[in-house]
Amino acid sequence: MWRRLTPLFLAPLLIASPVAARHVHPLGDGWMRFEVAAAGRTLAAAMPSDAKPAEILTVVIEGDGRGHDRRGRASPDPTPHRAVGLELAKAWPGPAAWVGRPCQYVRDTVCKPADWTTHRFSEEAVAMTDAAVSGLMARAGADRVRLVGWSGGGVMAALVAARREDVAGLVTIAAPLGVAAWTRSRGLSPLQGLDPADLPPISAPQIHLTGAFDPVVRPAVVKETARRLAGPRGQVVTWPERHDCCWVARLDEIAAGLESQP
Repeated sequence: MWRRLTPLFLAPLLIASPVAARHVHPLGDGWMRFEVAAAGRTLAAAMPSDAKPAEILTVVIEGDGRGHDRRGRASPDPTPHRAVGLELAKAWPGPAAWVGRPCQYVRDTVCKPADWTTHRFSEEAVAMTDAAVSGLMARAGADRVRLVGWSGGGVMAALVAARREDVAGLVTIAAPLGVAAWTRSRGLSPLQGLDPADLPPISAPQIHLTGAFDPVVRPAVVKETARRLAGPRGQVVTWPERHDCCWVARLDEIAAGLESQP
């Protein structure tokens, strides 16, 4: 049901970490994937093995993964075929880490299909991700965090950002902000849990990006929520991209736009 990670000797970064890591697995390009404790559960995470201490750590949150099969039934394993969020983290121009969503890449006997379908944005899921972000910050020695999320990970990034006071920036990419409006637009059953549409404006610098050629998250459906969250100083932009391509090539531009905000 879950992909078990191969145990390896811990890299120096992980040995010195104040947060225990399990099942360390090399990803190439000097990155290591491992498991972190997250509010009583376990999430997959990744960082460069030679990461240096950073005042601000960018944490990229993975998308929803394989929630359903082609017949609309709950998938037995939400681990994505392609981890777009991890691609973004590895290419981010600065200190970065990645965190998976509940039950992706990990063996967690508590996992159930609701974790990656109807309750993917539940209070429990948000608390898990929030705890994992804090753990990664402690590992990196960071005082502040920049939250980045692709697709459903962008929804999670907004929900986590709303409950923290150390957020230096928020970026959502092709994210179905306004979950209820998005499910209605696609004729899907409502999801149970939290919705960024119910949040007050978030004070951190923000960029919310949608793709003009995205058939999954259409810009018109999410822009109202994005503009309200971003406030007058934030940016809500539509670029000529698809849902899962080609955001990595835009990361320098995204990071620069975020840094330019007061």
